[in-house]
Amino acid sequence: MKRRLQIERYVTAFKDRHGKERWRYRPPGAAKPLYFKSRPGEVGFAAELEAYKAGENGCEVVRRAIPGTINDLCSRYFRSQDFLGQGETTRTKNRSIIERFREQHGDKRVATITFEHIDAILAAAIQKRVGVNGREVGGRAAAKNLRKQLQRLFGHARRVGLRPDNPVEATTRVKYRTAGFHTWSEDEIAQYQRTHPLGSMARLAMELMLWTGNRRGDATELGRQHIKRGSLHLVQEKTGKPLILPVAPALLEAITAMPSSGHLTFLISEYGRPFTKAGFGKRMRKWCDEAGLPHCTSHGLRKAISRRMAEMGAGNQGIKSVTGHSGDSEVALYTRAVDQERLAERIMARLVEWEMANRPGGLANPQQETEESRHA
Repeated sequence: MKRRLQIERYVTAFKDRHGKERWRYRPPGAAKPLYFKSRPGEVGFAAELEAYKAGENGCEVVRRAIPGTINDLCSRYFRSQDFLGQGETTRTKNRSIIERFREQHGDKRVATITFEHIDAILAAAIQKRVGVNGREVGGRAAAKNLRKQLQRLFGHARRVGLRPDNPVEATTRVKYRTAGFHTWSEDEIAQYQRTHPLGSMARLAMELMLWTGNRRGDATELGRQHIKRGSLHLVQEKTGKPLILPVAPALLEAITAMPSSGHLTFLISEYGRPFTKAGFGKRMRKWCDEAGLPHCTSHGLRKAISRRMAEMGAGNQGIKSVTGHSGDSEVALYTRAVDQERLAERIMARLVEWEMANRPGGLANPQQETEESRHA
């Protein structure tokens, strides 16, 4: 008799006819299950699960989709240029959002979805709640991201003729404002450097993030083979954009202070292996906490170098040449505080000059001084 166990949604275990315990992943509508090579708790199991969920590396679950349903639309969309034209990291994130929507509404007809349906779905997404893994899910940020992906999904439905309109366009934009990740100040950078001296992996990680202005996924891939003629040559994971960045002296000092690891990456975990993106984020969180900087993150260093460039007067094009951003709006998010401070200083200086000139006896008011002197 088969024994079924479940440790996570759609992940079950059973004993086959040989008595061997096997684990598989099979979400609703899957034509066939996908079997794990590793067991829960073993190295590789979590990576396999994430790949199955995201449909990466040929692991996509083939679903039996009834034509005209949300399942059918999602399958078409994931094969389209609209979706495949996005960067790999962006595709993985966006697909997970759509898949959660698909799990709940996959059997519904695309043509029967109305504005009221979408509005109710977004209203429910705004409400924070505890998910199946015990973590808090939902909220305005989640609802905003969901609306953005649904707008793209139903826009594709209109283009392929599954419906004449896009019901998401009639919904109200989800209002959500956040300052985003904290931008490291110079004092915070110095505090981290005092805690983690040269020769430590923590120091190398910080200098690498700070002096390349790149994301953690890019930082974990960089190694000595990327340095050519004094510059780092890399291709950004998220955008696929190639960048050539001169190696700053502070970064070179941090690199040479570390003994050779024999790996192709600068950053090596305590287990002697290259970091995964998620693993590096967690380790950076620990290193910041050790430095007494619980509000600082690895991404905040990307914002810190943008702040530095803005303070020295670099324009948007100059900043984008280092960070690899495509649009000015993204750069503006990083440099808004600097721009406000610089503009305020200039305007206040002019205001003070105006006020001094218009005082009695000032250059702009000599007649008033004459009359006052006469009365004196």
